[in-house]
Amino acid sequence: MTFLLDLNTLKMGIYDFARILGILLDNAIEASKECEEKIINITFREDERNHRQLIIIENTYNNKDVDTEKIFEKGISEKENHTGLGLWEVRKIIKKNNNINLFTSKKDKFFSQQLELY
Repeated sequence: MTFLLDLNTLKMGIYDFARILGILLDNAIEASKECEEKIINITFREDERNHRQLIIIENTYNNKDVDTEKIFEKGISEKENHTGLGLWEVRKIIKKNNNINLFTSKKDKFFSQQLELY
């Protein structure tokens, strides 16, 4: 775990930040525990050149067909007996804050969520 972000300078409300981080970490844990290699990488850092704070969560995952747009829709979940509201709620929080972006991507080994705070 890398931690290079001063939370005193956080550019969003702590409740919203904790809610987003909790959902993203819960999803990373759930996805990686199904994998042979159970890996989660978390990076917190200041990007001073671009005047933003970055939180990057990468995890191993099995479902290589996952649709990185559809997962944000209400009611969509790969977890058994879950409501599918977590990432939908993340998107709601991001939409009400004009200084936050979330970029979701997937590669062969890692699924990645990059939260950017301006």
